[in-house]
Amino acid sequence: MGTTTSESRHREELTPQASAPEVPTSFDDLGIPKVVLENLLIKQLAAFPKSDILQLTKLLGVNSHLIEDLIAILRKKSLVEVFQAASETFLSQNTSGHVRYALSEQGMQEADIAFAKDAYLGPAPVSLRDYQQMVGAQDVRAQTVTKQDVTYALSDVYGAERMIGVLGPAINSGRALLLYGDAGTGKTFVATRILNSLNTSVYVPYAVYAAGNIIKVFSPQHHRKVNTGDESISITFKDQHDRRWVLCERPSIQVGGELTMDMLEVNHTEHNRVWMAPLQMMANNGIFIIDDLGRQPMPVDTLLNRWIVPMEYFYDYLSLPNGQQITIPFILTLAFSSNLDPQKIADPAFLRRLGYKIQFYALKENEYHALWEKIAQGRGLSIELDTFDKLFGLHRQHTVGYYPCLPKDIVGISRDIIAFEEVEPVITPEILARAWEVYFTADGKGGGER
Repeated sequence: MGTTTSESRHREELTPQASAPEVPTSFDDLGIPKVVLENLLIKQLAAFPKSDILQLTKLLGVNSHLIEDLIAILRKKSLVEVFQAASETFLSQNTSGHVRYALSEQGMQEADIAFAKDAYLGPAPVSLRDYQQMVGAQDVRAQTVTKQDVTYALSDVYGAERMIGVLGPAINSGRALLLYGDAGTGKTFVATRILNSLNTSVYVPYAVYAAGNIIKVFSPQHHRKVNTGDESISITFKDQHDRRWVLCERPSIQVGGELTMDMLEVNHTEHNRVWMAPLQMMANNGIFIIDDLGRQPMPVDTLLNRWIVPMEYFYDYLSLPNGQQITIPFILTLAFSSNLDPQKIADPAFLRRLGYKIQFYALKENEYHALWEKIAQGRGLSIELDTFDKLFGLHRQHTVGYYPCLPKDIVGISRDIIAFEEVEPVITPEILARAWEVYFTADGKGGGER
């Protein structure tokens, strides 16, 4: 439905739950092997030739004097060449930009070898130990959610007052949720709003180094940066946090029928050989929504069994490309959503492990009426009074519940009809009937069962 004013205001009010990671001032503080940094710097110079110290500092997220030490090591190995500006102005003499570095011919060969081993290109990774500690410090259960918080989070959800008393304790528990009910009752929409009850932001690493592998964690598709108003990068990073971490809103990751078991393991694509973190690792300190449970290509039992250990012990085992196995935190809210009968998709033993099972229902008539008016107004349309008589009559005729997904969809079709026929921006009974017929199948129910 887009970003609302309340959502924008919510992001501005977010404060980090954990203390900012301090800037490492030594290679020991970084917690990763120096050779990993050397290879990463070589790849950066291959991708960005003739970079200066400031640029390399920004690219690797590592303090400038550590970059200088790495450059010195690579120069001794004849892998890096120095380029000095032909003429120095007063401005260039007072900046570090006039000294630039590039790979030698031997350095380019080393870069090819480095890319073949590991195609990751970005800020230096953090250690698995540092990642585990940060995820633990940002545990959602460490901060109690109040009734007022959940009320605010669901302020744009019609009929929310019937769910607040259940969702609040569910969030605080940190246990997995099962949201079930007819299609279109707003299960996924509500699940995505859960994190709005939390007024804290979290630090997410660009990548994690574990057992000889760099695993990319930060994803612009799944993580939203929080604008702190401090985007300046100095050479020394003085008074700044470790730039290998990104301050983000709590992750909210949603996947549906396209989910495969490969997406839950460290993997890469054929065209991009960077090892990507699995979805549950990207969702740490946030929420992971598995929508349309029961419609994935693998058997439900196989999918559900994948979560037994993580749900019980709050950690997960991952197999790495080199055959080793690591343990990562599983500190997130796992939410399953389904329009199928829970008793038919999971055995009693698994349902018992799901701390909260929340059923969703259709809206009441007055709530449904108000939602129609709100959505129509948002689309620049008005609704004739007789149109509501027609609307409720169609619902009774076809025994369709007052599902919150319907107003947005049918108003959208009505607007398309109005725009095409160049008539007044008013939803009349006749336009509504046409939109209903297009939206639903012949039995009058197909559209609502998506």
